[in-house]
Amino acid sequence: MKHPLLALLPFVLLLTGCLEETCDETITYVGYEPILLSAAEWRNDDFPELESESVCNPGAFYVYGDLLFILDQGEGLHIFDNADNANPRPLKFIPVKGGTGLAVRNGILYVNQFVDMLAFDLSDPASPEFLSRTEDVLRNESDYSYGYLNAAGGDILLGYAETTETREVSCGSLYQGRDLFLEDDLIFFAFNQVSSNAGRDFSVAPLASGAPGTVGIGGSLARFTISGGNLYVVSESDLRTFSLADATAPALVATTDLGWGIETIFPYKDMLFLGSQTGMLIYGIDNPAAPEHLSTFQHVLSCDPVVVQDDIAYVTMWGGSECGARGDQLTVIDVANPRSPRELQSVPMSNSHGLGVDGDKLFLCSGEEGLKVFDLTDEGLLGDERFVADEFSAKDVIVLPAKRELIVLGWQQGGIRQYDYASNGKPTYAGAINVCDGE
Repeated sequence: MKHPLLALLPFVLLLTGCLEETCDETITYVGYEPILLSAAEWRNDDFPELESESVCNPGAFYVYGDLLFILDQGEGLHIFDNADNANPRPLKFIPVKGGTGLAVRNGILYVNQFVDMLAFDLSDPASPEFLSRTEDVLRNESDYSYGYLNAAGGDILLGYAETTETREVSCGSLYQGRDLFLEDDLIFFAFNQVSSNAGRDFSVAPLASGAPGTVGIGGSLARFTISGGNLYVVSESDLRTFSLADATAPALVATTDLGWGIETIFPYKDMLFLGSQTGMLIYGIDNPAAPEHLSTFQHVLSCDPVVVQDDIAYVTMWGGSECGARGDQLTVIDVANPRSPRELQSVPMSNSHGLGVDGDKLFLCSGEEGLKVFDLTDEGLLGDERFVADEFSAKDVIVLPAKRELIVLGWQQGGIRQYDYASNGKPTYAGAINVCDGE
C-alpha cells in the first residue's frame, strides 16, 4: 500500500529549509499523524436521509428548474426549493464528502465524490434516490478532493493530528537544519515552528440516451457542464467526457489532455470554452469521444472565467497570489470564427471575478466591490456601468433570464444573495442563504 505521507512529500520538500546556517543546539520536533478516511467509509452507497442544515463552506452552485444546489466543501450537497427566491426552502442534504462539481440532466443529478462519479434520481428532490457509482474516473488532485487519495487502498488523507511523539535533533543529524521531516507514519515539525503555527490546520487544503434533454445551469466558475447528452468535467490538466446514453450510469469515454492551469468550462453551441491561467481554449465537440482543439486565445498569467453570448466571449482576468500576474481586466472576444478568435475590447477592471450575461446586460462579480451591472452595445462591447449591489463580497453569479433573477455566490462567509432585476438591469435584493456563523 502506498504510504499516505508520500502524497504530502512535495509539500514537505517545499517547506523544508535551513533553520540556521550553523548548528549549536538540539532542536525538538513534534510529531503529527495522518487522519485517514477509509475507502469503506467514503464509498458507502448508503446515503442517509438528512434534512438540509446550514451551509458552512459554499463551493459549486447550480440551478435546475426551481431547485438550487449548493456544494458544502468537504461535507456534501444541499438541495433547496428556490421557486420563491425570497424564501428558499431547504429540502435535503446529501452527505457526499469530497464533492466539488455537479450537473443535472432530465431529473438526474451527477456529482463527484473524490475520484468517483455518482448519479441520483431527483424525481422526488426531497428524497433523492442513489442510482450508481462509477469508480476512479476523475483525477486525484486538489480540485476534486479536499484530501489526497492513497491509490493502493482508496483511503483519503484528510490532514494531520498532533501526537505526543517528539524527536530530538542535534548537530550532525540527517534532519539537522530542517523545518520538518518524515519518519515512519508521522510528520515532525520543529518545536519553534509548531508554536508559530499554533491552531494551523495541517490538512491538505482544498488545493454540469444521447438526446440533449433538459439541463440546468452553473456559474461561470463551474468545472462540470452538460452538452449534447454528454457530461464534461475539467480538471487542472484535462477534459473528461462522460456518455449519458445510459443516464443512470455515466460512462467515461474520453480523456483529453489540456496542459496545466485549466479552471472553468462553459458550453456554447457545439463547443466548449475553457478558461485557464494562460488563455481561453475552444474545443469542438461534434465528436464527444474526441473533442477537437479549435484555438487558444492567449493572455497574461491570470485567473480566467469565460461566458459566451451571440458569438461574443467575455473573459475576466485577475491576478494575485493564486493567479500569477498583477492587474485586472475584462476582455471581449469575437468567436464567430472559433478557429481564429479576435479581441474586440479590453477594459481595465478592479477585482473582477465571475460573470454572466443576458441580452444587453453584463453582470460582473467584483469581490468586495459587490455585483456590478454594465450595458452591452449592439456590437456586444462593454458599455457604461449602470448599477452596483455592494451589500457583500461577490464571487460568481448564475443569471436566470426567463425569471430575471440572479443568484450570487459570495466569498468566504458571504453565503448566497439573490436578486430580481429589471429590464434595465437594476438588481433588487430578494433574499439570502447565510452560512454557519463563525465557522
